[in-house]
Amino acid sequence: MYSIIILFIKKKLMHDAKLQASQQIAAQGSSKIYFPEGEYIIMISIEIREKDLNELARTEVGNLPGALFAGTSPLLRPFMKKLEALLPQENRGRGDSYVLYALHSHIDRVHADESLIAVKSGELEVMIRREELGELIGERYPTTSHHRLNLPGLLFLQSGPALQTVCAIILRREHKLHIPDGRRTLRYIFHLGVAAIDADKEKITIHFDPQRLPKRADGSCVLV
Repeated sequence: MYSIIILFIKKKLMHDAKLQASQQIAAQGSSKIYFPEGEYIIMISIEIREKDLNELARTEVGNLPGALFAGTSPLLRPFMKKLEALLPQENRGRGDSYVLYALHSHIDRVHADESLIAVKSGELEVMIRREELGELIGERYPTTSHHRLNLPGLLFLQSGPALQTVCAIILRREHKLHIPDGRRTLRYIFHLGVAAIDADKEKITIHFDPQRLPKRADGSCVLV
């Protein structure tokens, strides 16, 4: 159901407290992992399948990638025309609400990282780039810090409560993270902590970075 992946990213030396918090998280996984100082960042990767949604949230999902498009987040509204191109010709021109509904069954694959969101259906692919969203937000909300946009987190908030609930359950149960109850708190945690998403017909993989969340006074992760 889950695995821990290590992303080997060349960066400046990490602060000692950040390194210690990362080691604590690693020790709670399936094995203890040694981090040479300043070289690696730990990230938790969980896989969610249809049976997980059924067993943990009592929700039937016919198309896993489509589960990421269950809401009407402001993230997607400006890009409905682009996303409409993924639909068959006979399903186009019926309005934004219909497009969002139809995407549930027509999406084959979704990828999101810090730079873009890519949505694929058959041979067609639509990309929503960070720069595009940043420009739109900058025009409408000039005082907003749009350079801090987290595309994977925003996309995950577009999903329904069932997927978010299952993700929280797995992070608590399998990785021993102390995730508080409360929908607003949960949305805040996922908005910051979801670092990447990969979804296909078989599974949704959520890459979660606890170190993105605020730290305690001693520098440790608040979720550990």
